[in-house]
Amino acid sequence: MDDAMRAELEHRLALIEDPGGAEAALPPLPLLDLVVAIAGLVLITVTLLWWAL
Repeated sequence: MDDAMRAELEHRLALIEDPGGAEAALPPLPLLDLVVAIAGLVLITVTLLWWAL
């Protein structure tokens, strides 16, 4: 493994291991998106259970 690839790997591992850092791998999920996803899953689950009866 060459030095450039090793440096890039170390940089990416540091991003994953330090979630509170300035350069996070992914930004935190907005609360609205989380609420919409949960509501959608609940709605689909209830609809499928109602349909199965």
